[in-house]
Amino acid sequence: MKMRGIYSSVTDIRRKVFTEVARLAYEEGDYAEKIAELPYKIVPGSKAVYRESIFLERAIVEERLRLAIGLPLRPIEEHKSVADGIEESAIAEKYYDPPLVNIIKFACNGCPETHYHVTDCCQGCLAHPCQEVCPKGAITIKHGKSVIDQSKCIKCGRCQSVCPYNAINKMERPCARACGMDAIGSDEEGKAKIQVLRSTDKWYGVTYREDKPELVEALKKMSEDGLYPVDRLF
Repeated sequence: MKMRGIYSSVTDIRRKVFTEVARLAYEEGDYAEKIAELPYKIVPGSKAVYRESIFLERAIVEERLRLAIGLPLRPIEEHKSVADGIEESAIAEKYYDPPLVNIIKFACNGCPETHYHVTDCCQGCLAHPCQEVCPKGAITIKHGKSVIDQSKCIKCGRCQSVCPYNAINKMERPCARACGMDAIGSDEEGKAKIQVLRSTDKWYGVTYREDKPELVEALKKMSEDGLYPVDRLF
């Protein structure tokens, strides 16, 4: 499902964050004092609207504000003001602290990684084509319904394509689906993690646009060696 073009709460918060950051830059003044007030302006009131806690909502907005300004995420295990480093960053030569793409860990829901799931729409049909086409024997019939053994499944999608009742869904993280580099994995806590291709001194495909030609050649070499899917190349 694509949400592009749909005005959602995410769009609303993003616009408010960028609006306030632009206002902050235009009006100048005491940046540290002003940015500390912005989470309460963007997320007003005392009741949470989007998440389980108003404090969590504001904490996420604080990190969004920092990233929009070009500041790095704060270490979650350390106490640092939302304004930490803001005065030093307010110079014309400074754009952002790498990496360019970040994940706010405590905002991540830790969605399951890509897998195929048999829904209640399964009719336990006599033909059970899903079981017949599975190359790894990952599908069995239990209590009249198909069941996928995730330890055997290679996520080829053949079962989904042949199910006459559309009873098999591909469950996929939205962030992973949006990434054209297959760079979204999971950390030890199940939170999304960006797996960055690196050389000895560069972050490929994430922070430096000038590295793109070298990245493309590296990926072509990897695809020739069977290490990277060709349809993912630029």
